[in-house]
Amino acid sequence: MKDFQDRVAVVTGGASGIGYAMAERFAAEGMSLAIADIHQESLDEAAAKLRASGATVLAERVDVADAAAVEAFADRVFAEYGTVHVLCNNAGVAMIQQLPVWDHPLENWQWIMGINLWGVIHGIRSFVPRMLASGAEGHVVNTASMAGLITGSMGDSPYGVTKHAVVALSESLYRDLKTSGAAVGASVLCPGWTGTGIIANSDRDAPHPSGAAGSVADLPGVPDVYAPSYVAGQVFDAIRDDRFYILATQDDFLGWMKMRHDRIESGRNPAVPRRRP
Repeated sequence: MKDFQDRVAVVTGGASGIGYAMAERFAAEGMSLAIADIHQESLDEAAAKLRASGATVLAERVDVADAAAVEAFADRVFAEYGTVHVLCNNAGVAMIQQLPVWDHPLENWQWIMGINLWGVIHGIRSFVPRMLASGAEGHVVNTASMAGLITGSMGDSPYGVTKHAVVALSESLYRDLKTSGAAVGASVLCPGWTGTGIIANSDRDAPHPSGAAGSVADLPGVPDVYAPSYVAGQVFDAIRDDRFYILATQDDFLGWMKMRHDRIESGRNPAVPRRRP
């Protein structure tokens, strides 16, 4: 996809973090926007800032875990704009809880799967058939994480499970679009450490909150973080160049990803980090 002026971009989780940065970048390229988020106050603030910059913005509160809500959002977007050219299934949550797989509460599993995985599935099902029917050039970006490409570690298993699933889902979407000769492309976004408020934002909605606060940059042991605008720039470049894997990440994550692949290819067991004392 090369032409962005006067096109339409949809971004879920668009009120903050990477989602807002993507919306901001698309607006700077002359695109009209449809942004969705679960937090109404943040959504209103984001829409106001984007409009102040000159962007045309449709903003709607949407729970992406709710298939009917996503379908209704798609109805409104197509009624308002007539078409969609870029779809970013970006809404997501995270949990920072040092628990083994079997001790995570069932409600937390259901909650994070509903948003991180089912939210992407609902977005694909509600928007992609209409994008294909239009015959116009377009692109779908699903937000996963480098957690979807490395071996899971103790404490973030539900998050890692959803992100591995989004990577697999996106690869299937890419295959299906290419084999059908569609004018719509697909990418999967796998960011590393990024300076967003996902931890605090997630914790206020989680069924069993951990009491986490602050941003990703506040986590112990995080060496450096990328600005959301950097990640958004990588997304834009990937759409323009029809690049599937968007690895906007630090070198450490790339090393862990390669180590996982090497162990799979050589038949060795996964690398396991030392348990904290």
